[in-house]
Amino acid sequence: MDTLVSQLPGELFGFVLTLAISLLIGLEREEHEPDGIGGVRTFPLIGLSGFLLTRAFPETPLPFAFGLVVLGLLLALSHWSNVAQGEPGVTTEVAALMTFTLGASTAAHLCWLSIACGVVAVVLLQEKKRLELLAARLPRREMRILLRFLLLAGVILPIVPNHSFTPLNIDPFDIWLVVVAVSGVSYASYLLRLWMGPHRGLFAAGILGGAYSSTVTTVVLAKSSCSEDRASFGHIGAIVAATGVMYIRLWILVLLFAPLLAHRLAALFWTLGGAAILLGGAASLLGKLKMNEEPLEGGINGRGNPLELTAALTFAGIFAVILVATRVVSTRFGEAGVLVLAAIMGAADVDPFILGISQTVGNGLDLSTGALAIVVAASVNNLMKGIYAASFGNRTVGRWSLAILAAFGVVSLSAFLLLS
Repeated sequence: MDTLVSQLPGELFGFVLTLAISLLIGLEREEHEPDGIGGVRTFPLIGLSGFLLTRAFPETPLPFAFGLVVLGLLLALSHWSNVAQGEPGVTTEVAALMTFTLGASTAAHLCWLSIACGVVAVVLLQEKKRLELLAARLPRREMRILLRFLLLAGVILPIVPNHSFTPLNIDPFDIWLVVVAVSGVSYASYLLRLWMGPHRGLFAAGILGGAYSSTVTTVVLAKSSCSEDRASFGHIGAIVAATGVMYIRLWILVLLFAPLLAHRLAALFWTLGGAAILLGGAASLLGKLKMNEEPLEGGINGRGNPLELTAALTFAGIFAVILVATRVVSTRFGEAGVLVLAAIMGAADVDPFILGISQTVGNGLDLSTGALAIVVAASVNNLMKGIYAASFGNRTVGRWSLAILAAFGVVSLSAFLLLS
């Protein structure tokens, strides 16, 4: 952009750009607010005034500030007149002020910023009805969840200290980054469930639930199978598909923090994930289930809140403890200690442990041991989900789910050891 500016004579580029942006805004206002303060003529004059006052007096901002005050007073008078006539909106007045400042930013050679802001302004003005409809349809609850995610990622994360503490090299920024990553995956799964609507089939419930928590999804699906024997194969397929998504979700989380470790596990985890999803789909087709069944109760139907701040803080605490435990065990007990810890944590909550391993590889733990520990944790977690299915589901669902999930655990361990 700067090269293009230098190739044009004098202030021609800035003049043309200011005229184009302000004319575009003026055309939009002429179309939607023909009785407003101005349109296709007034807005270009406002933009060019800001450009001229800034460019003609580059040594001082006072002329531009004076022009902004004068324009503001004129717009205030126009607004009061509109209020008296029963038209309280200020959109056109704000657009006029922005056009004046866009002319000034162009004069200051902030060309990309002027173009971006001008285009965004026109889009916002043009899509008034759609944006108002969106605001009317967006429940307050969904807005609160979005604000929580923005708080986690955009407010808290930048102020967390980004350096290591203690001899174990514990970095608070890395811990909170893990919280943001897991919350992001959960939030994306939540949005997908909302997008698909409350009525969906078991297979879709397994796919979407597995992106959040395959363990919770397995328990919910197993419980729901007790009330309807004819849906046995559909419940089995959904449980297996949730485990397939778990493999892919875990690989993505590892990739975010340990690319070399993710590369080591890529072939195995994507193969297992794809095979489980395909097998789950086949079982669902065998059960002849439709995708428009009633939603399942128990937390995978889109009504849960994936971004409770208490849950985020709890996860951060658990992850920090597991990270410390992993590094202490790897230092004092070596490979055997890490694998035992992997088996224990796989029976509980696999995500914090696997993310802890991702942070520890290269910091007291070698790559091969870290990869094996992740496979062990995922395999034990599969076994526990199979036991949950057998405990909470009907006989058919429980037996088949336990057999299939245990088989995936055995295959994953065997394949990893053979390929290593």
